[in-house]
Amino acid sequence: MQAYKENSAFNVDNVRVCKILGSGVLNSTVIKGMALRREVEGTIIRASKAKIALFSCPIDISATETKGTVLIKNAEELKSFSRGEEELLEKQIKSIVDAGVKVVVCGGKVGEMALHFLNKYEIMAVRVLSKFDLRRVAKTVGGTVLAKIVQPSPEELGYCDNVYVDEIGDVPIILFKQDKEEGAITTIMVRGSTDNIMDDIERAIDDGVNNFKALTKVF
Repeated sequence: MQAYKENSAFNVDNVRVCKILGSGVLNSTVIKGMALRREVEGTIIRASKAKIALFSCPIDISATETKGTVLIKNAEELKSFSRGEEELLEKQIKSIVDAGVKVVVCGGKVGEMALHFLNKYEIMAVRVLSKFDLRRVAKTVGGTVLAKIVQPSPEELGYCDNVYVDEIGDVPIILFKQDKEEGAITTIMVRGSTDNIMDDIERAIDDGVNNFKALTKVF
């Protein structure tokens, strides 16, 4: 749990609960960082001491705001048209690579062509379905969520000591884990033999966290 500092308000959202069916309650653990019950999009499943770029938009070939018609007369024009889109997408991803990024987190889909280039440059791709979880990941790594695919500045990049895929009870988990003791987000990994037991544990954790907030409330 994030250490409480004098004259600072404690945020209950800093403590997350991730429930995984199986094992026993005594096997529950605390992770200094964020855990997502998902699989990565590409083939890269681990990154250490990683700079992280966060985007709220899909990583794919950009679509125009207005409809247009392109007249293609032969096969060569068709090949050059497709190649132009591919080169533009690769240029966007290459600019992210040039910024030293090892992990890309996005709030939309990752297109097949974009995934090809991410795998080519050995970039780990993580898709986050919830905009709230995207904000929590940004808070965990200390980065800024960008609205479009551009090269992030050093101030906008996040950092995480270890990002990797683990499997707990046949459930794939993506972990954003920091080595330092104090972190913005802490995840409690709750285990249990039934969903009812884990729900009871989650309610107990929520009660404890809210009690701590009340005890440390700044008047």
